[in-house]
Amino acid sequence: MKFSIITVCFNSEKTIVDTIESVLNQSYSNIEYIIIDGKSSDKTPEIIKLYEPKFKQKNIVYKWISEPDKGIYDAMNKGISMANGDLIGIINSDDWFELDALSQILKVKRTNLFSIISGKKNKINNKNEVYKTVQNKKDIAKYICGTMPINHPATFVDKSVYQKIGLFNTDYKLSADYDFVFRAYRKGVQFLFTDEVLVNMRNTGATHLTKNLFITAKEDFRIRKNNKVKLAHIYYLKRILFNFLVITRDKLKPILQGF
Repeated sequence: MKFSIITVCFNSEKTIVDTIESVLNQSYSNIEYIIIDGKSSDKTPEIIKLYEPKFKQKNIVYKWISEPDKGIYDAMNKGISMANGDLIGIINSDDWFELDALSQILKVKRTNLFSIISGKKNKINNKNEVYKTVQNKKDIAKYICGTMPINHPATFVDKSVYQKIGLFNTDYKLSADYDFVFRAYRKGVQFLFTDEVLVNMRNTGATHLTKNLFITAKEDFRIRKNNKVKLAHIYYLKRILFNFLVITRDKLKPILQGF
């Protein structure tokens, strides 16, 4: 079984070493690693190039390009189009795998190859500490209308899934992964899970930025409407209220810490 691992990045010199090292040092080595850099202006391309001999030494296929893209999902689509593996995983340049992540995926029994496999993720704060471990919502049918049910950074997709249902819809800037999972669910893709933690995810990514909370809410609403979710407006209003609570909490936190 061959894995294709894809990392998309832009000006990621502060974090990408952790990401690359976590792929390089996997306990399972039948890997193809693809990095799609959005023409970074910092030292990211230099760091990527530095690892070429290290991957060659381990006989791991290592591909990378550095060119402008049209956003995160456009870059992911480029990587998927370059992938030759049986299973494709996407790890962002803020995050890193547990070193047995791929081995844990191989322990999941599949009844067919039209599958998506996902595990737990640790959420990491700015002190590099785990502050939350997130489980998947395994009952996809129950949860998918109201939320993204799986941990996308801890998810591996059979290449056949992309071939049959298509790549990410780049009309969505932040929620194309939710749209993709919804399409997969509608097409009868088999969802499988491991209870092992596969990924450590920093809370510095695009979807965690306050300015993007409302963009994500609006895109999620569009996805639900496109999938004829009856309570789409209710879910949207709940998300907006939640966003305001998050913003208020973040503004009050420094004040309350002063007491």
